[in-house]
Amino acid sequence: MHKYILILLLCFSCKNSQKNEPQSKTSTDFNSNVETILDEKIPEWQVEYNVPAVAIGLIENGKIRLTKVYGEHQKGMEAPQSTIFNVASITKPMVAIATLKLVDNGQWDLDEPLHKYWIDPDLKNEPLALKLTTRHVLSHTTGFLNWRRMHPTKKLKFDFEPGTRYQYSGEGFEYLASALEKKFNSKLSHLIDSLVFDPMNMKDATLSWLEDKDTIRFAKWYDGKGNPHNEYYKTHWVSAADDLLVTIEDLANFGIKIMDGSSLSPNLYSEMIKTQAKIHNNANQGLGWTVVSNLSNGEYLINHDGGDVGVAATLILLPKSKNGIIVLTNGDNGSIICKKLIKESIYSGKEIIEKIYWGGEIPEVISISDDLLKKYSGDYMSSLGRKITFHKKDKTLVIDGVGIPQLSLYPQSEDTFFPMDFELQFVFKKDSSGKVKSFSIVQSDKETITGEKINK
Repeated sequence: MHKYILILLLCFSCKNSQKNEPQSKTSTDFNSNVETILDEKIPEWQVEYNVPAVAIGLIENGKIRLTKVYGEHQKGMEAPQSTIFNVASITKPMVAIATLKLVDNGQWDLDEPLHKYWIDPDLKNEPLALKLTTRHVLSHTTGFLNWRRMHPTKKLKFDFEPGTRYQYSGEGFEYLASALEKKFNSKLSHLIDSLVFDPMNMKDATLSWLEDKDTIRFAKWYDGKGNPHNEYYKTHWVSAADDLLVTIEDLANFGIKIMDGSSLSPNLYSEMIKTQAKIHNNANQGLGWTVVSNLSNGEYLINHDGGDVGVAATLILLPKSKNGIIVLTNGDNGSIICKKLIKESIYSGKEIIEKIYWGGEIPEVISISDDLLKKYSGDYMSSLGRKITFHKKDKTLVIDGVGIPQLSLYPQSEDTFFPMDFELQFVFKKDSSGKVKSFSIVQSDKETITGEKINK
């Protein structure tokens, strides 16, 4: 499943166990007994959600407070603290920082048209290609879909003029990588090594597949039932948008360098966190990062998630307090654990989740009949060509499919459901006889995925 869908689905509701703590609703400090919470909760959740390995990193006052790996990274093998995870789209901030460093050095220009170095063959006769810049790529305003395979023609096309609105796109980052490689006559992996991984002490980070000696440390991928995704995990290419391999310590070191002011000049850092495009009412797009600037204690955060088949990861940095939390997992249900850990670890974790993923108020949950829940249950063939299943559990629907976390969906109306921690709607449609025929996933009033019911 492509990255955009998992970004849409990184969500789940959970009960916050901090109620016995002396809470400050505006605090971005960690829960005072966070280590105990982690040691108690993570193993329980790994069993409940079939996620074999979970790594967590906590940055406090600009230093690593904790990095720890729980569980098994490969079946029957205890995960070492140096376990290497695929973190999917968290690749993008690496490419963004490398590019911004080149801008700082006077070797690259944010607003220079990329056609001077590269034009994709699909766009050779497209006038809008002459307008495309690095700023458009890093702010997700290229006009491209996430991947060209999502377009009816299976070719790279502009949905709108670059710079006019936000639309998340991995293709944009691949486009930028091609331009960088042409300009500097160097492979992207070499540029990232020299500009990011080496100076930021990311010893195991790589955009390439691992040396044979290191594959034993790799966290293989597992589905929502705990079965291996053997056919997916090994990569044979370098991507600017996806498939960074990294340890939890590597990402903690990266986070510290981003927050301590040593990675970019003050002016360019300010440009990086400035609003380049609006994602929703609480979150904006900076250069390479989601930015939330309206936390209740005056803090702001920068964030990027990663999601793919068997992969769920999140990186949240709070630059004013120099705190941060990183969670890496190797299971389809890992995004559920990511959200739970944010809520359990930080006093204002619930607010953080809501501000990143919700642009408005969370809807009121209503009660609908069991008969209606059963009508929606069943198998659907999605517009992505994969089977998705909904089944009734208590007063909710639970979604299941390859690469999809098994989320609880709460009824907002008789035909509309939502996952508690994300502004996303699942809308079911019936035919004239009242039989359920399809569903659609709607985000920001835009239909993104549809599915036809198989067993009507």
